[in-house]
Amino acid sequence: MSFVEHLVELRMRLRNAAIVFLIAIGFSFYFVKNYFDLLTRPARAAWIVALQGQEPVFRFASPTEPFWVYTKLAMYGALLVASPFIFWELWKFVAPGLYRKEKKMALVVTAATAICFVGGALFGYAILCKPALSYMLSFAEVFPAGTLHFKIEPAVMMDEVVGFMLAMLLGTGVAFELPVLLSVMGWLGLVKAKALWKFNKYALILSFLIGGVLTPGPDVLSQVLMAAPLFGLFNVSILVVWLIERGARKRLEQLAKETGADLVPTDSG
Repeated sequence: MSFVEHLVELRMRLRNAAIVFLIAIGFSFYFVKNYFDLLTRPARAAWIVALQGQEPVFRFASPTEPFWVYTKLAMYGALLVASPFIFWELWKFVAPGLYRKEKKMALVVTAATAICFVGGALFGYAILCKPALSYMLSFAEVFPAGTLHFKIEPAVMMDEVVGFMLAMLLGTGVAFELPVLLSVMGWLGLVKAKALWKFNKYALILSFLIGGVLTPGPDVLSQVLMAAPLFGLFNVSILVVWLIERGARKRLEQLAKETGADLVPTDSG
């Protein structure tokens, strides 16, 4: 195919992906209130716990805020629903230019990336969000007692709670991409399993620092809940990189037997 034919092919693939995305947005608008209900469930549970059973209330500061919040949710929902088809269209454009080994590697990396991101987002949704929000809402003084002569009542806006939840899910999803990143670097030869193992003690400290950044407030429980899986994922990455190196070493040994040449690298290489 000529350069112009490649551009025509790309335009067709992008057009098909855009059509599916727009259809998915219309579909998502029908269920957008269900999206809001599902997304804010940890926030509502934290509200009830922190405010001693008080009914959760989400407010909006302007008449247009609910519309834009629902539009944002519809777009994210449409992207999630349409992403397999969008990837398929892009794959049909890219795949003809790849070798068989490159195709296999691209599919494995893409699948691993999707699985790790979704797993991280689900972890943040199910494990992290409620403790973090419970801590932040615990500053409310709705039922003052003793010497207190004031009340602190939360006025949580729709846009703020949706933004917080999406930021948490995005942050944990990206954090769980660590095994994919290190595995690709190991496949490219940029990192070694031995070097990663030596870095393990520093990785523990970094896991708690990252956990403190991704979890708001000095809530120790949330930081530990974030740091523990990060450190575990780092050690899983070491194992994956070691398996990649082992597979590469076996292939070189087999090639050395076939050619009679010394192709097996040393530990320092």
